[in-house]
Amino acid sequence: MRLRLFHRTEYQYATPVTESVNELRLSPPTSRFQNCEAHTILVLPACRLTQYEDLFVNRVHHFELPEPHNRLVIESRATVSTRCKVDFNSLPYGYQHSDLHLHANDENCYPYLQDSTYIERSPRIWRKALDIQGFSTDVFQTSYQIMEYIFDNFEYDSGSTTVSTHASEVIESGKGVCQDFAHAMVALCRSIGIPARYVSGYFYDSTRAHNLRGSGASHAWVEVFIANFGWIGFDPTNNKVIDETYIILAQGRDYRDVAPVTGVYTGSGRSSMTVKVQVDRLDAPVPTS
Repeated sequence: MRLRLFHRTEYQYATPVTESVNELRLSPPTSRFQNCEAHTILVLPACRLTQYEDLFVNRVHHFELPEPHNRLVIESRATVSTRCKVDFNSLPYGYQHSDLHLHANDENCYPYLQDSTYIERSPRIWRKALDIQGFSTDVFQTSYQIMEYIFDNFEYDSGSTTVSTHASEVIESGKGVCQDFAHAMVALCRSIGIPARYVSGYFYDSTRAHNLRGSGASHAWVEVFIANFGWIGFDPTNNKVIDETYIILAQGRDYRDVAPVTGVYTGSGRSSMTVKVQVDRLDAPVPTS
């Protein structure tokens, strides 16, 4: 599937600000599941961007604006070819909970088994995860059950949380948005020893009617580690195993590691932010007989 991505973030400041320093994680990586054919970033006021890879191998763009400005615009455009990340006729069952200890000290899994800024493995979360796991001994099956539990029991409510809401608060209240649902699933998985990481990106709503929750905005989901398969994605917001309609931007321990735009500036007064995201399909679907 070939997808065209447009992401625009605009900040308006009531009084001029200076010394604005920002980091962007807006570049879709090329991997075995997606190929970033083209990508551009535009920043206004115009400035020089530098780039580097962070500890989680995400591409980061850095820029600074020392001069006074009342407005900051960041636009990201990309064309990405994707392919399905899992064979739905042969899902990766067979990795047992009893084998999880074999990967506990793997450098690829270890960071995703620990507490992080927005995620803590408390006794209460551990008990909740065990209740959801039930009699399951299979890691994929348990991960699916956790995703399904969040989808069935949590309320999608954009006004109930902020970007800094902790996973424990989300699990307690049962409310939030995609970021919160991803944090909740990561916390539940980690609490019972399943390596789980937070993923940011986008998805193409193939229903074309915005029937999927979170369409028309940046999105977040979870990847868990399955031995002999690798990382497989689960979207608890929409109860879906990740397929070719998803574009990955960045991955990390939680939202703090993958935030699309972060920055600081010198100034006072009120500010506002507007975000527009659009994902379109470029290749026509093949007609079915």
